[in-house]
Amino acid sequence: MNPLFLIPAVLVIAGVCFMIYMNKKHQSAKSEIDLDFERNKYDVYKQEVLAQDFPQIKQWMKGKSIDAYTSASVPQSTANKVQDVISDGIKNVALSAIGVKLRRIETECFWVLSGSDLHFFSTNTVGELDEHVVFDNFRIEEATLQYGGILKSQLGVYLKSSEEYLPKTHIITFNIDGTPLSLEVHDRLNYVPDPTDILNMNKQLITRVKYQVVGEKFVKILQDKFPNLQVA
Repeated sequence: MNPLFLIPAVLVIAGVCFMIYMNKKHQSAKSEIDLDFERNKYDVYKQEVLAQDFPQIKQWMKGKSIDAYTSASVPQSTANKVQDVISDGIKNVALSAIGVKLRRIETECFWVLSGSDLHFFSTNTVGELDEHVVFDNFRIEEATLQYGGILKSQLGVYLKSSEEYLPKTHIITFNIDGTPLSLEVHDRLNYVPDPTDILNMNKQLITRVKYQVVGEKFVKILQDKFPNLQVA
């Protein structure tokens, strides 16, 4: 038999063995993490993650306080609605009022709570600032918040076993001159593993934990400041 015919079989077996090995490493590393204990480090992680992983947020805020921050996204329904408005050639006064050119954004987006203002940032494909929208306390006091479930744009991308790492969302809806405008709040910062850390499962998991600890506190801090955002 030509040895070349054995190569595909060898690759498949090697792939299966690698997956089993990585799964064991994942389970071992995961068992060493106490999420409740890690949540007590929120203040430390908030500063550490901001300084080391997302320094651009401080740059965009230009010296303003950063009371809480997390990842964000534009719901598909909102993007479709805006797209319909654009395609119909209708001037959307509500969107113009806040100066945001909403579309289906697949690039990084962030929320930052600063004092009584909510800042929404979107980036372009190279991570540079694209849009910066500020919702003041009057807008927020008229807003509503509801649970939105797992981020729908990412469904199907991950295996079922990895669902625990998918961001869960809340949907904040603003009343902009009588027109509802909905945006998503993630319960964790978006994590993209560094290729050099592909075998370092401990580092991957602790980074995910830090991002979750920082992100999931955002809604609670927001609700404490704005009681009208309590979820029924």
